[in-house]
Amino acid sequence: MIGLIHIPHEVATHLDYYVYALRDPRTGLVFYVGKGTGDRINAHLREAGKDPLSERQKIQTVLDIENAGRQVELLFLRTGIADEATAFAIEQAVIDAHAASGHALTNLVRGHHSSAHGLVALPEVVAQYRAQQCPPIPHSVLMFKIQKGWRPGMSKDDVFEKTRGHWRVAVRTRERAEYALGIAYGVIYGAYRIDSWFPSKMPGDQGKNRWGFNGGEAPELEYVIGTQVRDAFPNQVMYRRFLEGYPGSVS
Repeated sequence: MIGLIHIPHEVATHLDYYVYALRDPRTGLVFYVGKGTGDRINAHLREAGKDPLSERQKIQTVLDIENAGRQVELLFLRTGIADEATAFAIEQAVIDAHAASGHALTNLVRGHHSSAHGLVALPEVVAQYRAQQCPPIPHSVLMFKIQKGWRPGMSKDDVFEKTRGHWRVAVRTRERAEYALGIAYGVIYGAYRIDSWFPSKMPGDQGKNRWGFNGGEAPELEYVIGTQVRDAFPNQVMYRRFLEGYPGSVS
């Protein structure tokens, strides 16, 4: 069979999972991208004589190339992939890269999980995942910027500890504040009631009017967690006070 090169076992072991492409030597264009192990890269050449019901355009391209006396060029795009999930992701990315350039492949499907994680324009991604605007909060609330040291997946206890202190808060504000919100990159990640305040005992905080608060989670404000309040932090301030309530996000 034209172009078929057997892959010995020791070579297949070295390759692990891989992503490959079939290229038309007449045009220099890739017409199929896949992932596999072992001898999978040769499978399409074997299928060409069987005319299967699936992926007819791919098989017809293989036959047209062979009927022209040429050989399908078999290319490894990435080898040594440790697991199938990663191979699927790379395969999908390559397929989508071709689609983005306007070059249609003969693949019947765009790739594994392509509808969830595949080719999409930036405005669509922002629209899909951007946090919703925070609705009005009819309580006296303080918003603390906790993004220094914040990380995705941080535990609830860690978010609370970062939110509770220590901050330079005036006595009048401490007397009136009912709730505190922990904000990272404009998004609310924690909402807590304020029961009492205590002066910071952190090294270097003495005499700087820095305070922390005692309290706990505020289920009544759970509806604001995950919403965004970017309009509340137009500059580099570390906290904002809304002692008459927060009117809601407008940006």
